[in-house]
Amino acid sequence: MSDEGKTGDHLTASYSRDKGESVVYSAVLAAGALVIFGAPRAPVISLLLALCAVAVAIYHWPYVARERRAISITTAGIMIDRLGLLPWNAISDVSMFERYVRLIRNAEMRIALRRPLDSAIEQQPDTGPIRRHMYRCWKVISPQELSIKLSTLDVPPEDVIAAARMHIQRPV
Repeated sequence: MSDEGKTGDHLTASYSRDKGESVVYSAVLAAGALVIFGAPRAPVISLLLALCAVAVAIYHWPYVARERRAISITTAGIMIDRLGLLPWNAISDVSMFERYVRLIRNAEMRIALRRPLDSAIEQQPDTGPIRRHMYRCWKVISPQELSIKLSTLDVPPEDVIAAARMHIQRPV
C-alpha cells in the first residue's frame, strides 16, 4: 500500500511497483547491453534498438518513480495524476468494470460525469512533453466518462470504489 494509504475518508494510491518495475529495469538493462555489445558489430541497428528500449523504460517510469500518486480520493474530489481534480459535484456515479484475461483480473473504475471533462477538471497540472507520453492509469471513454485502471495500483480495487462511493452518497 502507498505511504499515506487509507485514513478515514482519504485514500491515496500509487502505481504498483511490482507490476512495472521489471519492465523498466529490463528495458534499461537491454539498452545498455545493446550499446555495449551491439555497437561494435552493428552500430546503427543497435543504437536504434537501444533508443526503443529507453523509450519503453521512460514510458513505464511512473511505476518506479517515488512520490508519484496515481489517484487520491479526498473530501474535495478525485485527484488523478496528470489530469487534475474532479470535484464531487462534477461526478454523477462511479462503477467497477472487470475483465479477466486467463486468470488475470483487470479492474477499472468508470467515472460518469455531470458535465464534459474539460469543464469538470480543476487544478489541472502543467505537464512537460515527456511526462505527457508516459504511462497513465486513466483514459477518456467519452466526453462525460472516464476510466481508471485499478489493477495497476497498489490498493485493492474494492477499497478505491468504496472510498469513492462513500463521497458520492453524501449530499453536495
